[in-house]
Amino acid sequence: MMKPHIFYNFPEGVFLTLVLLCGVCVSGTAQTFQSPGKTPPPRASTTTSSGAPRDFSNPAYGDSLSNGGAAGNGAYAVTIPLTTEAMTQLAQQSAVVVASPGADTNPAGEVISATRSSLTMNANPWTPVMGEFHYSRYPAAEWRDEILKMKSGGIDIVATYVFWIHHEEIEGRFDWSGDRDLRRFVQTCGELGMRVMVRLGPWCHGEVRHGGLPDWLVASGCRLRSDDPRYMDKARILYSEIAAQIDGLLWKDGGPVIGVQLENEYRGPAEHLLALKKMAIDAGMVVPLYTRTGWPALSTPMPQGEIVPLYGVYAEGFWDREITPMPGNYWTGFRFTTLRVDSNIANEALGRDNVADDPDVASYPYMTCEIGGGMMSSYHRRLLIDPRDIESTTLVKLGSGSVQPGYYMYHGGVNPESATGVTLQENQSTRFTNWNDLPEKNYDFQAPLGLGGQVRPHYHLLRRQHLFMHDFGYLLSGMPTVLPANRPSGKDDKRTLRWAMRSNGRSGFIFVNNYQRHQSMPIHRGVQFALNLPPLESVSPLPSSADATRAAGLSGTTLDAARRAAVAQAVSKRMVPVAPVDIPADISFFWPFNFDLGNGAILAYATAQLLCFADTPDEKERVYFFSEIPGIPPELAFNDLTVRDVSNASGRQRKGDGLVRITSPKSGHSPAITLRSYDGRAISIVILSYADSLNLYKLTWGDEDRVFLSKHPVTIDTDETLRVHAPTPDPVGVLVYPRPDPNAPGAKNGTKFARWLLAFLTGIQAGEGVFAKITVPGAANPALAKVAAPRVEKMRDAGPPREIPPGKSPRPVPAAPVAADFASAAAWKIALPAGVWKNPTEPILRIHYTGDVARVLLDGKPILDDFYNGLPLDLPLSRLAEKLDAGAQLTVEILPLRKDAPILLPNSAFPRFGPRASIVELGKLEILQTFTHTLVPSINDGTSGDEE
Repeated sequence: MMKPHIFYNFPEGVFLTLVLLCGVCVSGTAQTFQSPGKTPPPRASTTTSSGAPRDFSNPAYGDSLSNGGAAGNGAYAVTIPLTTEAMTQLAQQSAVVVASPGADTNPAGEVISATRSSLTMNANPWTPVMGEFHYSRYPAAEWRDEILKMKSGGIDIVATYVFWIHHEEIEGRFDWSGDRDLRRFVQTCGELGMRVMVRLGPWCHGEVRHGGLPDWLVASGCRLRSDDPRYMDKARILYSEIAAQIDGLLWKDGGPVIGVQLENEYRGPAEHLLALKKMAIDAGMVVPLYTRTGWPALSTPMPQGEIVPLYGVYAEGFWDREITPMPGNYWTGFRFTTLRVDSNIANEALGRDNVADDPDVASYPYMTCEIGGGMMSSYHRRLLIDPRDIESTTLVKLGSGSVQPGYYMYHGGVNPESATGVTLQENQSTRFTNWNDLPEKNYDFQAPLGLGGQVRPHYHLLRRQHLFMHDFGYLLSGMPTVLPANRPSGKDDKRTLRWAMRSNGRSGFIFVNNYQRHQSMPIHRGVQFALNLPPLESVSPLPSSADATRAAGLSGTTLDAARRAAVAQAVSKRMVPVAPVDIPADISFFWPFNFDLGNGAILAYATAQLLCFADTPDEKERVYFFSEIPGIPPELAFNDLTVRDVSNASGRQRKGDGLVRITSPKSGHSPAITLRSYDGRAISIVILSYADSLNLYKLTWGDEDRVFLSKHPVTIDTDETLRVHAPTPDPVGVLVYPRPDPNAPGAKNGTKFARWLLAFLTGIQAGEGVFAKITVPGAANPALAKVAAPRVEKMRDAGPPREIPPGKSPRPVPAAPVAADFASAAAWKIALPAGVWKNPTEPILRIHYTGDVARVLLDGKPILDDFYNGLPLDLPLSRLAEKLDAGAQLTVEILPLRKDAPILLPNSAFPRFGPRASIVELGKLEILQTFTHTLVPSINDGTSGDEE
């Protein structure tokens, strides 16, 4: 029996109902109310329900969905009774289901494990964000800067494949040097405070030749990806080599490696994966988490708790056989669903059969490893990703029950050189994993961070969600997903609003996705949600202990029983918002409801998106940061029994029905609303403009969590050096909150840092609201910004366009050109401005072109290529400095694009052929530079410095 303050035993027949007026409605569960803070509530004192979406046909949750009668103007209430059996199941969600005794605890005593609803850190719900970055596809000299960018983007775990062919291309000769130095990469992640997930293979895919298996292994005659002793003997050597590389870097040793993935997209017997797990353990890779991709279905059941399945979704894939946009079921990635498995991933090899989750899916937390952070183009499918594709699919996964976003890829790269002269990309001419033709060198993936470290728009869009996950994600672990009865019937169903709710029965979030790739969505007018939650007093007397009142969302208050009963009743029934709003077209967002701002101050709802919070160093005041949602006027409503001294700087304050509502407050940098909880805690709410929300960062600086507003990417190194990466050498302004307090206790270096920063911040500009403004000095040599445009000289015209044959895959698609085909390519010499490649400004040559395939050569050797999709080709120049210094010649070759080419090409990229049967054009060439402005803390003389 659990203690009363841990879990409320709701009686059979209690309902939670959510109604969409003039639309749909949904029901769910009831549970305890948690309040946010710097440290989530101890897991031992919280019982949460599964993070997995609710299966409405599960008898544990009572009857199947049915209309519950009219609930308003054309609305229908749909309810799910919370049965005793359901409550028993919910009470089991805090039980540890994945643990690795001896491996789950590091020398500092920190423990990683997993319950059914989330990962846990020291028994607290832990909802990290994971991003894929392939070390062997990126220069080692640049790893540190790029990992810092990932960290600023909100990534907590760096996932990386170990491609066997990158390390043992010649049998018996392993190469772990240079850009292939796995150990150095993992060490760098650890130094920067990042965790690491190592994806071991042996087969990885990753659009690598043979899926990463070396040619000699493929030719050996052994049965690949099986328990064939010949295959397993070679795999054992690989695992032993990897184990040696990360020896001493595992979690149990105080290192960053918290888990490993076994194989990838494996559809055979579970016993093979278990054999690989044993092989990894025998080699010394003893870690808290052993994972696999949750797709496709295994041919035999996996014993529960052995290997954790992770899931994925892509907005659209390069692998489909069709040359039409959005074939199959890609649209389902844009709707909320109870299904974790996505039938679209790798369907060229796995098919599009009806998919189903494993029977024990609810036994594991809902985590992802392959939310598409972008997409490559194959030769036959040239995809152009809209940043909103990535934002939307990520939000849909969160609304559908996920508690850990994981991206593939988060950072692009370039395929390394082969030791045997072959090309290392997936292509149809090889013997294994030969479904598609990919570029020989380019693996940019249109990721949030590109192959040269370029920062893309979805880097900023995703960071908004990551801020929320870091500060409030632990709440989601106790909030199962419930879905409306009326859901989209197909990809062309625009009339049905796509939404879901996650709730613990007391508070929660409403997720809305009115966006779908290649589909213009309509405005949904007059939308309003009606909450009908079980009153807390009706299910259990309010506990009186401090822990219990925190769990109930009434922390630290001195409310008497009558007041607490009234609060409980008030939060149970609510219209969200009070007045209907229009949902704009092509937008996705989420709203909080009955959200505890701390110390019992309850935000009844907000029609703005919650981002993060920051406390003053003395923790006497908290500022919450929200973002306005374009097209929806902000409105914040507070339970009037839980707050006092509510003041609004703009908008209109309305009182009634137990609420203090602030309608249409203005966005800005100053608090739109200030209030106090009943115990006196000061709370401010800043509503940022949508544009400002894309410039918001939350990073640790001077041993304190601080919020930054910067138009340019910001990183902070381990020595507290702040860097701003801007396109010009001019001084840059950065806003920071909270202002440092040299008298604040607790920070190990906080006093000295605060004194330095306060000295530097003299003359703070007014009008920045809660923020202090830092002006980071300009570059020491601004002349570097004046770079002449590259010059080009045409070497030859294009010959006739090639005939495009089918490839040699099991299901052939049009084949990419081979080296000999480029004899018919148009070619140009490129003359770069003298020495530009040596500028400390991360120079990139951007090549605008139109054609079929472009490739860049250095002294006749291909170094980068691209399948045309309308985007320019970006070539990082500093990596070529040694050869360019020696006089190497840079050239570009472009094959003509046929008007009748049997490929998928975005409409926006389709050229104006006119009477021409083919086209090839070299457009503008430009040099992009990024100036890295630095602010180096000095605790001695208060000086600062900057480097270009």
